[in-house]
Amino acid sequence: MLESAHARTPDLAGERQLLTRIRWTATAAAAALAVAAVVITIVGKETVKQAATGYVPAPLVAGDPLYGSKPLPAIPLIDENGQKTSLAAYRGKFVVFAPAMTLCAEVCPMTTGSLMAFLAKLRAEGLASKVVVAEVTVDPWRDSPARLRAYKRMTGADFTMLTGSVANITRLWKTLGIYFKRVKQGNPPAIDWWTHKPETFDVEHSDGLFVLDPAGDERIVISGMPQMEGKLSPALHKLLDAEGRHNLGHPETPWTASQLMEDMDWLLNRQIPASSLAKTTPPSPETATRELAGSPGALASLHAQAGKLIGSAGALRSRLKSLRGYPVVLNVWAHWCVPCKEEFPLFASASAAYGTKVAFLGYDTLDPETAQAQRFLDQHHVSYPSYHGEYSEISWLASIANVPDTIYISPAGKVLFVHIGVYETEGTLASDIEHYALKGA
Repeated sequence: MLESAHARTPDLAGERQLLTRIRWTATAAAAALAVAAVVITIVGKETVKQAATGYVPAPLVAGDPLYGSKPLPAIPLIDENGQKTSLAAYRGKFVVFAPAMTLCAEVCPMTTGSLMAFLAKLRAEGLASKVVVAEVTVDPWRDSPARLRAYKRMTGADFTMLTGSVANITRLWKTLGIYFKRVKQGNPPAIDWWTHKPETFDVEHSDGLFVLDPAGDERIVISGMPQMEGKLSPALHKLLDAEGRHNLGHPETPWTASQLMEDMDWLLNRQIPASSLAKTTPPSPETATRELAGSPGALASLHAQAGKLIGSAGALRSRLKSLRGYPVVLNVWAHWCVPCKEEFPLFASASAAYGTKVAFLGYDTLDPETAQAQRFLDQHHVSYPSYHGEYSEISWLASIANVPDTIYISPAGKVLFVHIGVYETEGTLASDIEHYALKGA
């Protein structure tokens, strides 16, 4: 949507066309996935293929990503306190951010209200420490740190606000496909709420919302206006002009704080409560060692490195080449992921049961500190090692949408299947191992 502080004709102007979004939600009671249409960029033949098989990744930009496999560049920005920063400074956390400007009267006050509601939901779920919520200006000419602070005081906005030089803001939004342009002020001119003087120019811009994962990669792109699920606060409501009040009641291609929270639950793999997963008692390390005695050399070397975090994505690639001739089951996980923790006993049992014929490996991703990942492995013993890196570093192998995911690789090194999400039972995991790892191996 194209908007400014005054009403303008909606347009699709921008550096990149925003396509159709599909929202995927899951219920703990059933394995089926319900589909509801909203607005997201989701691209790629492999994603469509996975959808057809019933396995659907979390919402993401896939197949034709904006930067290939590279995270968003570390473009210099300035926060409301005047401190130098960038979106890359928040690596290790999810970042939810939207274009906005403090002098916008059409949509931005609604964006502020919706992000405040979203942050309240994060806090209620105990997730605020994992997610940074921010607005980034599309008006670098006027949105100084002092103005951003004044806007926060006036509106009660309790999240990060970012500005920067015209050159850096232009680079950021051009990279992300958000259009903004300085234009003539209307007649009569609007009055600046901070200075109480007539505004001398306007800025038209497109709307959107973005989610970066802890590795800095773009995962969700939303095009559309926010829809308030409750009343907009008086401080924000008074900033709306006639067009803004119309948008408040009739937002185009709307998104809500609750829908955004559902997306975060999916990205954090919270869609299935841990209590609903089958409980499995894994074999002790001693029992696993006895069951794996006599394994072929290449597999025995994996067992000798049980529970260790031993290398990078590059080392994993070399290891996979050395395992040609054996089927491989590669589990992708992260130490903070609750379903990963629930799933590890299943892999401990499976790797002990099938480890004389199948190579099991782990890949830790979206973890900023390897020490935390190693502590996780020390507490959740499995009879194979793990490697560490960003999920984009194994994009040559498979398009990983979230954690946990499990990749099945043939003895010839071909990816046969990617199981998206958590394994809930030992039987389900065993069935996939039998079908994809052992059948024809």
